[in-house]
Order: sequence, then structure tokens, then C-alpha cells
Amino acid sequence: LLTKALKSLPKHKHVRTISHFAQLEYKHGEPAKGATMFENVLTSYPGRLDLWSVYLDKTIAQGDHEQTRLLMDRVVGLKLPVKKMKFFFKRYIDFEVQQGEEERAEKVRKLARDFIESSDQ
Repeated sequence: LLTKALKSLPKHKHVRTISHFAQLEYKHGEPAKGATMFENVLTSYPGRLDLWSVYLDKTIAQGDHEQTRLLMDRVVGLKLPVKKMKFFFKRYIDFEVQQGEEERAEKVRKLARDFIESSDQ
């Protein structure tokens, strides 16, 4: 179905369509297939923060905390402007606090401080 949809749509709508299909896989199909779809799109478009955000939302909703942490680590490792990174660092810290992992939250806070210090120079 996705292949057929992509053939009939203009190229500028492909990423959005794949994202919607991936979200549907998470919700009604196989979450692993949805994750693979997000991974494939993000390989081509690593700067698409909207995709990272949706992917994180879906991973968090699945309740797989280790996978969520791995994904968060990848996002905060991206070379992005401070303003955009602030959003993801805050999200990572909030996630760890919600999980009751204050020690991990403190490590993320340190990562955020280090990132800000390195970007100021």
C-alpha cells in the first residue's frame, strides 16, 4: 500500500506519507516495522526534528525505556543549534524524572551543560 501511495504522490509528500504510515504501524500494526520506517527516513533526513519528535513519542508510548534512552542519546548527539537542542534535552530530562531515574536525569543535565558550554566557544 505504501509503495502504491508513494508512486502516485509527488516527491515532496513522500516523507510525510512515510511518517504517517509508520505512525499507523505503531498504532495498529507492528511497532518494529514502524520503527524501521522511521529509521529509514531519518537516515536520509537526519535534520527533520519533527520526525525525531514523533518517533520519540511513539517509542515512549511503547514503554520500551531502554530503546527510548538509546534514541534520546542519538538525538542529543546531533549537531543542531542550541535552541533546538534545548527542546530535546528538556524532554530527555523529563523522561528520566518520570521514570524515577534522578541519577540519569542529572547525567543528562550535565550533558546539556557541556553542550551549551561547547557551543558558546
